Amino acid sequence: MPRRNREIRVRRNRRRLSAPSSSQQPLKLCRTLSYTLEALDLSSASPTQTLASLRFLVLSYLADLERRLKELGSDFEAWKLQGGHTLDEATLWARTALDMLEGIRADVCSHLPEMPFADLSTMEAFVKSHLPDLPHLPDMAEMRSCFPDLPHLPDMSEMRSHLPDMPSLPDMDDVRSHFSDMRLKLDDVRTRFHELDFQKPFGYIPTLSDHLQSLHSHLSSMDVPSDLPHTSFTPNTVLSDLLDSLLNSDVIQDILNSTPAGVISEGEDMLERAAHEVANAVRRSLEGVHLIKYSDLPHQWRNNPFVTHGYRFIPIERWPLLILSLFSFHNETLNIHTHLVPFLLWGINLIPLINNTYSFDVPELLFMGFALLCLLSSALWHTMSGCADHRSMDICARVDYVGIGWLISASVGTVVHYGFQCHPTIGRAFLGLCFATGLAGNIFPFMAWFNKHEYRLYRIGFFLSLAFSAIGPMIAISVLHTRKEMLGFVAPVIPSILSYLIGLAFYAAHFPERVVPANVQRRLDMVGCGSHAIWHCFIVLAVSQHKSAIGSMKEGLQCMVS
Repeated sequence: MPRRNREIRVRRNRRRLSAPSSSQQPLKLCRTLSYTLEALDLSSASPTQTLASLRFLVLSYLADLERRLKELGSDFEAWKLQGGHTLDEATLWARTALDMLEGIRADVCSHLPEMPFADLSTMEAFVKSHLPDLPHLPDMAEMRSCFPDLPHLPDMSEMRSHLPDMPSLPDMDDVRSHFSDMRLKLDDVRTRFHELDFQKPFGYIPTLSDHLQSLHSHLSSMDVPSDLPHTSFTPNTVLSDLLDSLLNSDVIQDILNSTPAGVISEGEDMLERAAHEVANAVRRSLEGVHLIKYSDLPHQWRNNPFVTHGYRFIPIERWPLLILSLFSFHNETLNIHTHLVPFLLWGINLIPLINNTYSFDVPELLFMGFALLCLLSSALWHTMSGCADHRSMDICARVDYVGIGWLISASVGTVVHYGFQCHPTIGRAFLGLCFATGLAGNIFPFMAWFNKHEYRLYRIGFFLSLAFSAIGPMIAISVLHTRKEMLGFVAPVIPSILSYLIGLAFYAAHFPERVVPANVQRRLDMVGCGSHAIWHCFIVLAVSQHKSAIGSMKEGLQCMVS
């Protein structure tokens, strides 16, 4: 029986449908179906091939069922004589099945439209059909065949007499019209590609499975005598396996959760271009041993267009070169060492065994710890900025932002701790606010948009907002004490705030690399003497000034005697 069903589905059933009897209506298929489609292989088939296979199998199966139901109508009298069911019951059962079948066919034609590019041959035929017919031009062999054997070199008039009539060439206006028409046709091809949307067809598959199960339940609700012809209404094995494979795999869910096909195609093109740019940059850098220019960098590595030379581009597999670059000259040399050297010096001072003459209290120790974290993460980022692995470079950049966020929060925290010694409850509330801003500095940097160059000003605004969180505690201090006392208390911190702001102004304005002559800038790029290094110097100065201000803030404010 399975063999018989398979033959009917693929070949013989189609031959009968092509010449229906006068007593039967022709079976309606949406369009002529291709017989070259195979059952879906989920490991290799594209979404287009999957939908084309599913559409073909469903419509073929429905056509086979419809033929069997209509041919069964001629046997209803014999069915009645066997006493199984009344003629009315059998007729109603068959009519209901045909109605359900027709509804499923209409839904399939609506939700699973015929894919125009199910295979490459279809795509090629579609493109060719949309190109205009260009006038035929003879090739060189055809041209040579038109020349007779010439025994000598005749003059021009004799030469013309030997030449046959040459085919006329179209004038330029005709050529332009053909190219204009071709451009319109190619735009139509491009539009057809972008119109492919797999979310709606794949979203219909669970509904299709439910409808087919309902049809099978109805067909099995009546006992058809086994000795009658065309009595097998068992589900199609290939179709059932295909639906089960789709419903039990991640294919449908992945497509439903994905972006539209046009965006996917655009994303794939972007990835391909990015990989090509990375390969070219690695080749220009001689596998990481040669400095390259800004124009040689892939777009995702471009940060400051005013720094045009001295870029490293070292493959992650050659990580020892990244470490050795700490001791070589390039456009990140000063950016690295303006933070690495202070990190080492201040880190040594924090080791009690080396310097046990200075006693730290907890707030000062925490501030210096977060300052060292900021310096170390910055040095790490500027070392890894020359790495050709974007993921590694991007993670280090985001870690650098985390260090900046904690340094700002710790700076505000020291002001809160010493400023609210007379009001510890309020102080703890503001310390909670400082901790929350520090957490924000941990979360926002790992958002996808945060490290993009076009959001540079948004990053600056974010870190400024963390610093402006100090305004709240300062207002509270002026209310609890007096404005004069508040200003006197925060006065030691003003120099460090000014240092931060001045350095930030250099960084935001890309000064001086924006204005210096190109020949001078090229020399500065060889050591990294630019706005970023200047900003680093002001950060180190600000940390040192804030560290000194902590000594003055330890005295706190005079508490009011109740």
